[in-house]
Amino acid sequence: MQEIEITGAAASKFEGGYPWIQAKDLVVPITKSQVGDFVILTNHGHPVASAYLAIITGGWVLSKNSRQTLDQQFFTRCFKRAFRKRQPVTAEQSTAVRLFNGSADGVGGMTVDNFAGEVLVTWENPGIQQQSHLLLAALEEALPEYRNLYELCYFDAQAVITAVPGAAPQPQTTVKISEAGTNYSIQLLGAARPGLYLEYRPVREQLKKNTQGKAVLNLLFYQTGLVAAAELGGAIQTENIEMKQRAQTDLLAEMEVNQLDGSRQKNRIMDLRGYLNYAQKHQLRFEVITIKLPAYFSSKKGNFIIKKDAQALLEQLADLAAAQADIFITTPTNQLSLKALRLQTQIAFKQQGRSITERAHFSSPADFPVDHELERESAFKGLWVKIVD
Repeated sequence: MQEIEITGAAASKFEGGYPWIQAKDLVVPITKSQVGDFVILTNHGHPVASAYLAIITGGWVLSKNSRQTLDQQFFTRCFKRAFRKRQPVTAEQSTAVRLFNGSADGVGGMTVDNFAGEVLVTWENPGIQQQSHLLLAALEEALPEYRNLYELCYFDAQAVITAVPGAAPQPQTTVKISEAGTNYSIQLLGAARPGLYLEYRPVREQLKKNTQGKAVLNLLFYQTGLVAAAELGGAIQTENIEMKQRAQTDLLAEMEVNQLDGSRQKNRIMDLRGYLNYAQKHQLRFEVITIKLPAYFSSKKGNFIIKKDAQALLEQLADLAAAQADIFITTPTNQLSLKALRLQTQIAFKQQGRSITERAHFSSPADFPVDHELERESAFKGLWVKIVD
């Protein structure tokens, strides 16, 4: 393998287990033709680690053993090791699981999801995708069984899910998965995304247990699966607000796969801030509220940036909570830490004269391990708070 010279500071990082190679770590910038190459990282002639080059500005460490042969056998072992860790998760009441989670399982830039036997590989950068032939062969060897294998180039905004040639005898456009008695329709062949955040599983579980006989408001529910969980939990009404037009189609599929008629729903595709203003003006109150805070969104009422605008948005939300209401506040982004989310939530509700107690906090479930050398906590996080005033 080719040797790539790195700085002394980078050598110390990688020897300590840090996996992400950045532009500042390279003594000489790499060329476009090198993207996807397996390389040995060296510092003044001292081999440091084995890696691959993901993009022109960096890559990912695969092994601290600089002499490691990066062949099919190496990746097969890597996949099998991850799959063994998933055994307690696969025994739960869910037919969908994250089998492989990027750098936390040893290969940054690659994830593998199993949707009831339909296995989707997601490539997060062009470098790892260039090694797809080798990695898919290793994956097929490691998987105990599967129905069809698919891939998605996540880094390409125009890409859709495609069947892996020779590994998808009967590719499906959709597949039904089941989670603790709730069904979800997963989009596969030809879709831009599967349509369900698997990491929301613990939130769906708690929501379903706490909606019996209650009026529920779901804000920015797209891909969370929370609407079906609330309705199957016994909600007497759900009001569901989204800004994405495609959320309406996915919600109809969610209802159909659970044999729900939608008669207890009010669905609105509209600006979030516009809805909050409307709900405050009409003094609407809900006994359960869920909100998925994005890192950013643009609307007629102005842009939203989670780091600086979350508190103001949560202040508006506090006005909509009935006495003893349960509120689930989540975000799938690493732009806000759990500590910061908790602080902004406490300040926002206090500003509106509402007292809350924290019932639980959420992080990614066990099949979404975190590489703690790379990040302190999972990107997905959330709080379950209850109004006590």
